[in-house]
This record gives sequence, structure tokens and C-alpha cells, in this order.
Amino acid sequence: MPKLIPQWLWPRLTLSSQPPPDSPQHKWLQSQRDKVNQGSWSEKSDVALEEARRLFDAEQERRRGADSKAGLYLAAITALMPILATVLPGLWDEKISKALAVTLLGIFIFALIYLMRAGLWALQTIKTSAAEQLGAGEIADSFSSDRPEEKLVKHLLNAVIYNYNGTNQKISCIKMTHECLLRAFFCFIAFLSVQAVWPLAAWAVSKINNEIVTPLMSCL
Repeated sequence: MPKLIPQWLWPRLTLSSQPPPDSPQHKWLQSQRDKVNQGSWSEKSDVALEEARRLFDAEQERRRGADSKAGLYLAAITALMPILATVLPGLWDEKISKALAVTLLGIFIFALIYLMRAGLWALQTIKTSAAEQLGAGEIADSFSSDRPEEKLVKHLLNAVIYNYNGTNQKISCIKMTHECLLRAFFCFIAFLSVQAVWPLAAWAVSKINNEIVTPLMSCL
């Protein structure tokens, strides 16, 4: 059923913890590992080590950035809930026409659904997932070898490659959070616009009906 809904109205994303062995992504990651393991940086190992650390830190920063954004989005969604709770009772006011109430209620439900989806994607973003870190064992193993800097470079780059999937998954989840929040924002704009324009539109329709349609019908 969700596939029948346009992507712009209902954004979708299928998450997979690990790509299938025959997928292009898995083959690319394996080729990256092979290049790292077969590579040799003995001549300029200090430059290679600096670049490896830069890549490792950049991936860690991407991961932390996604978690930070998810926390901010969750805080914003939590702050919006009490505001929404105050809006809903006004829809049942007897002074509001039934058509306006139904229209506003439909927009409100869409906004609420988008907010709920945004919250779920944010929770998925900060969900604990496996990540490769350089521990004491890898450092000890590196400096026990004949080429400690080169060995450390390989440990760092293999950790970066291992973390690609998890970090990219977090980035995808936070993008989905943003997409759902954006649609919720448009729903709230539509909600306020309908409230502002409806009385004028109702007056215009009534005026046209009384001054044009009714006399015309009486003539016929």
C-alpha cells in the first residue's frame, strides 16, 4: 500500500544492516579493504598515518553529528506536542462550521503522522549500532610489527571502511527525519492558511450565491 503513495507525499527508505554479498556496495567495500591490506606506505608512512587519522576522525564526526541532530529534532518534536494538544480541542467548537472542522482535522492528522514518523526516524538514528574503534590491542599489535606506522594506518583505514555502513545508515535516517519534519511544517502552514482564508472564502461563496446564483435560478 505505501508504494501506491507518491514519494513526495510519503518518503520511504529501506534500511539494511549489511549489504548483500552480491551487491555493488559490498563489492566496493571489499575492494577498498583489499587495497588497504595490499597497500604499502613504508616510504611516506607519516603522511599516510596523518591522512588515515583525518579520515577516521571525519567518520567519527559524521556519526556524532547525526546523533546530535537527532537529539535536537527529538527535543523539538517533544516541545511541539503540548502545543498540538491545545489546538485539537478548538476543532470541536460549535461555532466552527463542520466543513472547516473536518478540513482542519484532516490536515492536523497528516501533521501528527509526519511528526510521529520524524520522531521514529530520529530514534532510529541514535539507536546503538556497532562501530569499529582502535583499541589497545590494535595499537600494541601495530607497534610490535616491523613497520608500526604502516600497520597502524591499515588498522585505521579498515576501521573507517567497517564504519561506512553504520555511519551512512545514520545519515540516511537523519535525512528521513528532516524530510518528515519538512512535510509536518508544510501541514502546519496549510492548517494556519485554511483558518485564515476560510472565513473570507465562505463570505465570497455566500455573496456569489446570493447575488448571482439565486437570482439566476429564479429567472429560470
